[in-house]
Amino acid sequence: MNGLSLEARIYKVYKTLSPAQKRMADVLLQYQMELPSHTARELAERAAVSNSTAARLIQTLGYLNYPEARRQIREDQHWGSPQISSDDPNERGAEPVSVKGMLQADLENIKTTLESIPDGKLDEISRAIADARRVWILGLRSGYGLAIHAAHYFTLIRQDVYVLPAGGGTYSHEIASVGEQDLMLTIAFRRRPRLLPTLLQEAHLAGARTVLITDLSAASSARAADDVLRCRCYSPAPFNSFAAAVSIINYLAWKTASLLESKSVGRYQQINRLVGLLDGVSTPAAR
Repeated sequence: MNGLSLEARIYKVYKTLSPAQKRMADVLLQYQMELPSHTARELAERAAVSNSTAARLIQTLGYLNYPEARRQIREDQHWGSPQISSDDPNERGAEPVSVKGMLQADLENIKTTLESIPDGKLDEISRAIADARRVWILGLRSGYGLAIHAAHYFTLIRQDVYVLPAGGGTYSHEIASVGEQDLMLTIAFRRRPRLLPTLLQEAHLAGARTVLITDLSAASSARAADDVLRCRCYSPAPFNSFAAAVSIINYLAWKTASLLESKSVGRYQQINRLVGLLDGVSTPAAR
């Protein structure tokens, strides 16, 4: 596996790992940018695995020992880029392109993401979205399109849903409007803006519950959020997959709609009537 980043090595063998090794691999992914400040014993404790399990995983990943893995992170020049599989950024382009390969990667992303989320957490967040006074949705960089996707569904089922701007020009104005009993859903993946932890902290101080949908590498931003939903984003293509994030958003919207019951149904029916009246779209005639 020479030439592969830590993240790429883990993705390459993840399916073959034991449950204990997978827990350790997840911790390595979560703390990969902070490995120099953590000992192997500390990370093993976080993963609730033995030191020997941690050592075997490190060797399975192709490293001689943990210090070598830490050096790899310091020297890794591709951090933040989706093209993380090799020191040669063109290597991924040589892989055969197939629908089956992309489908398998996306299904694995969805499966492992949902398995890593504690039981009841998505339902708990859905209840918070349903009960919130206002819902603010913030998507940064690659997360902006997902924020629009989330807003489309949440505005169908409840009132007072707002999308924060993609640029930084008016964040001060918008965050100043966040208050008690609000909820801010933030979607941000690798190469997160440096101001993200501050945005989350200020929303929290204003009294809002902050929920962050992100990838396994989030560190300071994850610590600043009340709830963190980490998604696997592996893709055989030279860019990240957001299939798991879309699945989480879809479920949160679906569950929130069921919790709102008649309120959700009434709003949806009102919007459906107004679409035909105001939006100038054609729909199949009922027969």
